[in-house]
Amino acid sequence: KNSNMEEDYAVPVTVITGFLGAGKTTLLNYILTFNHGKRIAVIQNEFGAQIGIETATVVGKDGERVDEWLELPNGCVCCSVRSDLVMTLETLVAKKRFDYIFIETTGLADPGPLASSLWLDEALESKIYLDAIVTVVDAKFFEKSLKEIREGNEVNEAQRQVAFADVLLVNKCDLVSEEELRSLEKVIKEMNPLALIRKTIKAEIKLDELLDIHAFDKDQMLSIDPLLATNETSHAHDDHHHKDSGCSHAEGESHNANCRPEFHNDSVQTVCIEVEGETELSLLNQWFADLFWENKFGCQIFRTKGLTTIKGAEEKCMIQGVHDNFDIGLTDITWGPNEKRTNKLVFIGRKLDAVVLRNDLIAQCFKEASTQ
Repeated sequence: KNSNMEEDYAVPVTVITGFLGAGKTTLLNYILTFNHGKRIAVIQNEFGAQIGIETATVVGKDGERVDEWLELPNGCVCCSVRSDLVMTLETLVAKKRFDYIFIETTGLADPGPLASSLWLDEALESKIYLDAIVTVVDAKFFEKSLKEIREGNEVNEAQRQVAFADVLLVNKCDLVSEEELRSLEKVIKEMNPLALIRKTIKAEIKLDELLDIHAFDKDQMLSIDPLLATNETSHAHDDHHHKDSGCSHAEGESHNANCRPEFHNDSVQTVCIEVEGETELSLLNQWFADLFWENKFGCQIFRTKGLTTIKGAEEKCMIQGVHDNFDIGLTDITWGPNEKRTNKLVFIGRKLDAVVLRNDLIAQCFKEASTQ
């Protein structure tokens, strides 16, 4: 690449989360040792503690230890983070040229704040950008973890990790039956139909299936169109005679995608909203600000994706939300001359009422659309 391309290059960052024993260590061992021809930096919370690699030390300008790192024979680098993660990543990228960066979180860690920080840093024209969140799950025990109820109305950690995932790596598939695997996959899809599911044994997977996902690329939002047309999650739109997940509900009422009796009422769910018409960008921004920051309706939102149409714009508008941050912006894709301009939103979270959300969205942003 020429010097200009080098200056413009930003390194994609993949966040890897999952419970202890799911197979994160096995996956990272593969990344750090296999001769895959890619220069990858792997950032771990506890350097060397799990993968058994002897550490080296990098000393900062002030003489204090900045981080621990080790360059491996395949060109990858493994290091730990002792301070601000984003600053450490940018320092690392400034020192060496990497193709990709993987960040491992602890088993009980909430990936939301980390992903939100990386995504926000990308908006500030950083040399790194968030590519995807990968959750590694144990095929044998994960469904049991999903059903555990926490005290104090806290969200189940396993459900939270599913909610934030762009890719779900279902590992140890050889330890379960086909029926058990189908059951787990159904439960996962009900909670997060947006995520890609990869089935593995001993966490062996082609790296290309984990890299360059571009889950936060605004032009990738177009991929949700077929999802909203065919998914089996909770909907709120004009036609209530749609196919749902098998849970009956009366016309005009909301329902949860995961209303199966073994799940707690506060379990993670996915709702989809469809509204026709056009809106002003300022109205849409205000509606999402109230929803995300003012805790409107008392719901807890982990991920949001959607497409909408803005008055006076021929381009489709992308909506993306992670944790407590959201972004709304025009894509490079224009509406077709005969294409129906339907606004489609997907929310993954808790205590979500699809009908209430849709009616309020109409009242605030799409007054010309008919309420239910």
